[in-house]
Amino acid sequence: MKLSFRACSHEDDFWHARNFLREIFLLNGRLEHSWNVARLDYWRWHYIKTCNILESVEKGMTLWENTDGKIIAALTHIGGSELRLHVHPHYRSAELENEILTYAEENFYAVTEDGRRYIYMPIFEDDTQRQETAQNRGYEKQFGWGHHYRRNLDSPIPDTPIPSGYAIRSMGDAKEYPARSWASWRAFHNDEPDENYDGDYSWYANLQSAPLYRRDLDVIAVASDESIASFCTIFYDDYTRSAVTVLVGTAAEHWRRGLGKAVITEGLRRLKDMGCTLVFSTAHEEPADFLYRSVMQDMKVTDTWLKVIK
Repeated sequence: MKLSFRACSHEDDFWHARNFLREIFLLNGRLEHSWNVARLDYWRWHYIKTCNILESVEKGMTLWENTDGKIIAALTHIGGSELRLHVHPHYRSAELENEILTYAEENFYAVTEDGRRYIYMPIFEDDTQRQETAQNRGYEKQFGWGHHYRRNLDSPIPDTPIPSGYAIRSMGDAKEYPARSWASWRAFHNDEPDENYDGDYSWYANLQSAPLYRRDLDVIAVASDESIASFCTIFYDDYTRSAVTVLVGTAAEHWRRGLGKAVITEGLRRLKDMGCTLVFSTAHEEPADFLYRSVMQDMKVTDTWLKVIK
């Protein structure tokens, strides 16, 4: 089959690619062999728009199409030198993935301080085809893992007690942006001095502009003084009836009180009421891993595969 590739060069390309991810996610049995569309939204409206890891969508996505203009595969550049491959399962082959990786190694690499180019990607531990392709191209498995959790919402959701002195509710309006931003800082930068916090909460408005954002799925726990103690922001795609917890955290002064589990569990209940049947969470470090293990049911592991380009 003859394929051509091109950068995602205009707005329509992005939305076609977005629908492509929905299509192949279903064809893959709703396993994350390709991105859930929620992850694409988070990539564009948070990683690119807020974190500025790339200049634009056009700089980070390449499409492979057949002669009819149908998308067969997409390559996403996360930023730095990290990749994600999304391939239609009916057309997947070592030949196609070799072509995609050749392009990636020429265009999406990063450079070490001593001038060496490198590139890397996660590969599921049971994906022997991609492992073999990567290994044949000189990639090596590194120390570093991703735990990809999922929970089927057809099963009962366990009751989770809300700690005394806290209440759980949906995120409020724009007046709560500063408090929400501060809670994120205290959750993810608790080892830094407070003066490092720049007070800029525009990132949160960017997140809310993502197509899958819903305030009723932006669950927070508030303390008695109405400060935000914990949060769970979920993107739900009703086309695939699946969701991803894109941001979960608890401010350091409220750790170890069960708040993270409480806000996630409340989010699961709300999702189930909306018709969602499957939820995903991903952990790359121990605290998140412990939390998701306590509420999710199944887990798949990715290893990090790195190539240093000569």
